[in-house]
Amino acid sequence: MSTELHQFEAERLLLKGARLLDPATGLDEHSDLLIEDGMIVQLGSGLEAAEAEVLDLEGLTVVAGFVDLRVRLGEPGREDRETVESGLDAAAAGGYVAICVTPEATPVCDHAGAVTALLARAEEHAVTLLPLGAVTAGLLGERLADMGELARAGVAGFCEGNRGLQGGAALRGALSYSRMFGLPLFELARERSLAGGDVHEGSVALRMGLKGEPRLAEDLGVQLGIRLAEFEQAPLHLQLISTRESVELLRLARSRGVRVSADCSPQHLALTHERCLDFDPSARLVPPLRPEEDRQALLEAVAGGVLDAICSDHRPAEFDELDREYPLCPFGCASLETAFAVAHLALVESGICSLERLLELFSAGPRRVLRLPPASFEVGAPAELTILDLDCAWTYRGAEALTLGVNSPWENQSFRVRPAGLVNGRYAALRG
Repeated sequence: MSTELHQFEAERLLLKGARLLDPATGLDEHSDLLIEDGMIVQLGSGLEAAEAEVLDLEGLTVVAGFVDLRVRLGEPGREDRETVESGLDAAAAGGYVAICVTPEATPVCDHAGAVTALLARAEEHAVTLLPLGAVTAGLLGERLADMGELARAGVAGFCEGNRGLQGGAALRGALSYSRMFGLPLFELARERSLAGGDVHEGSVALRMGLKGEPRLAEDLGVQLGIRLAEFEQAPLHLQLISTRESVELLRLARSRGVRVSADCSPQHLALTHERCLDFDPSARLVPPLRPEEDRQALLEAVAGGVLDAICSDHRPAEFDELDREYPLCPFGCASLETAFAVAHLALVESGICSLERLLELFSAGPRRVLRLPPASFEVGAPAELTILDLDCAWTYRGAEALTLGVNSPWENQSFRVRPAGLVNGRYAALRG
């Protein structure tokens, strides 16, 4: 399959011969699909439409459009890492119809002008950009940003990026305000006084001679977030869960009816801290990769419904940032284009869960967190669809990727499935 992605706009689009798969309704059939002005107007066999852009999707599977809850771009301020255009191109290659972009930029997305500028840069792209507004001004943790102004400007939610909110008072205030505006609050839960290590605190950290970050840093942050969400009776979305204790805390909170949701990354589902032993900067993540027992707990939590979504946690870096000592390299990895393939490898190919459950984690789950209606194949519904090739042997090579980020942990990794494109309203993108 070609690495090139063709993007176009069409008033009338006819998808021919695809397998339509929707776990929410039980739909699983081969059918044609007609889309006009971005809306689904007809399903059936042998459909014809005058002056329609026809896509032959024989052998491909069309599903409800993927949504990513956590992406960091470089623009504005660090276009060498990722521009809006290159980030959206990478998202399209990953099958996403929409991505939530964290507010970490220069300037920080803590005012209406920053939101407007981001939305304008993404106006005519096949992928919808959903800005997340900063909770505190400048992400400095000192005073709340004007969350009302950000809400009116069009943010999809609020987020403090990788710093996270520090202390119960800040998180409680953020919960109160986000509830007032009817928007989700995203939190990377960590107790900062215990955080800050280069890798997980354990045997690997000792062997590498590096500072470790204990599970306790995350566990205490998750416990605080759950308790405050319960006290405020406000919804909270916890991001990048990585420890077995956090999973158990979430399970107990759900049993008490606490309005808390959570996600994890494909990297934490597929890798352990052993990957860090070769000092590969693309394995230097926040939170750090954990031991195998934590990975197994995450796999069970994903399959069992304790976690609601899988997010790419795309954090691209450029080469000069990686050509230095390990503790000086930036945290994160480029992961938009590989997220689904990695998750499929870790979950479906290993027999942990079904393809249908994996699709929920990439579409229905993220949409619930964002309080968006589910994507569907119903006549009259907006066309928000991801196209998958579920029988595609391919190898990830950064030189062929659409992201500018060079820090992928999956260089030369072979996969068996791959997103082939998307339809998002009047826009579409197709590989090859």
